[in-house]
Formats: sequence, structure tokens, C-alpha cells
Amino acid sequence: MSLDFEELLEVNRLRIVARVVSNAAHDINNALQVIGGSAEMLGLRSTLGPAEQRRVHAIASQAERIAATLEGLSSITRSDSGGRQMVDLARLADDAVALRAFSLSRARIIVTIDRPSGVSCVVPADRRRLLQVFLNLLLNVEKALTGRPESSLHIRFERSDRDWSVLFIDSGPGLGADERTRLADAATRPVLGSGLSGFGLWLSARIAEQHGGHLDVDDAATGTSIRIRLPAGP
Repeated sequence: MSLDFEELLEVNRLRIVARVVSNAAHDINNALQVIGGSAEMLGLRSTLGPAEQRRVHAIASQAERIAATLEGLSSITRSDSGGRQMVDLARLADDAVALRAFSLSRARIIVTIDRPSGVSCVVPADRRRLLQVFLNLLLNVEKALTGRPESSLHIRFERSDRDWSVLFIDSGPGLGADERTRLADAATRPVLGSGLSGFGLWLSARIAEQHGGHLDVDDAATGTSIRIRLPAGP
């Protein structure tokens, strides 16, 4: 079936609208992750009274609700290609750490990046969405390590026959049972509990799955290792 000129104009207009909405949703979602992560860290302060705790919880809850709505809107307007290109994971880690450098320094978290030697760790991906994953994980590390002495985060890259893996290994106290439960079922929208945490990890797991990969958590009393596994490029 052929389209006339007016119908072609309408299709083109809808494509432009979808692209604008998707880009705006992504940018707003990144800002909401920062707001929600900051609210989570603020909620951990013992100096807050009950009224302040309720306000902080309301901020985090609304940020989560809006972010989930935007994620659903983006999935509708996003094409199957998702704007994918060849992304260098090591450079992406550098960019994410640079964006959070001030907060990481203020929290006294030492970050080391073990870059692969002699090989580029590239994967076909939507760069902006993977950057969102890296920022989510950095926010999670900041929440876990803030106030702890000699805190550190080590980012490492590993290659298998078909995949590249990025490991975020921190020196924190490990995930709580509530966070592990949320990660175990990425198909279910998470519900914030008293800890005000879990949404960033859930969203990161979903983005990894949309790229044909997976997010795994190796939890221990001495820290948490989060592995993002993605299909390697040619």
C-alpha cells in the first residue's frame, strides 16, 4: 500500500515527535536518578526526624514513579535499533566516573579502572542508555560507601568468547535482602521499601537485558561485585 504526500508528512512528523520524546525522557530520567539517589543517601542520616524522613521518602517515591513512567514511554517511542552504535566500554566508564567525580571525591571513594591492554572492549549498544546504567551503579556505590573509611571501587573488564563484562567491585557492606529480591525479578516493577533503594539496580538490569545481556550480583559481607555482561562487537 502506497502513501500519499500528506500521509508521508504525517509519518515523518510522528517519527520526529517520537525521537524528541525519547530524548527528553532519557535526559529527565538521568536527572531523576540523581534526585532519587541523593534522596536515598539523605534518608540514611540518623539525624533526620520522622517528618523529614517522610518527606525524603516521598521525594524518592515520586522520582521512582516518574522514572518508571518515562521508561515505559521511552519503550513505546523507541525503535528496535535503539540508536545503537559501537561503544567502547572503557571510555564509557571514564565518562561516567568523570560525571560523578565531585560526589565520589566528597564521599572519599577511591575509584580505579583496570583498562584492557591492547584491545578495545567495544559492544553494539545505545551509548546513552549504557551510560545511564553506569551512572546508576555509581550512585549505588556512593550510597553504600558514604561514611565508610577507606572506601574503594574497582572497575574491571573481562572478555569471553562472545561477551564483554564490566565489573563494579566495591568495598561496601553488601546488598540487603530487599535489594537482592528486586534484582531477582527484573520483569516486576520494584516497590520502594524503608531503605529507599533498588530501583536503579532494577532499571540497570532491564537495560542490560534489552541489549541482549545480563546483570549479575555477587554479594559478600566484604563488598558487592556487579557484573554487566553484553554481547561483544565484531
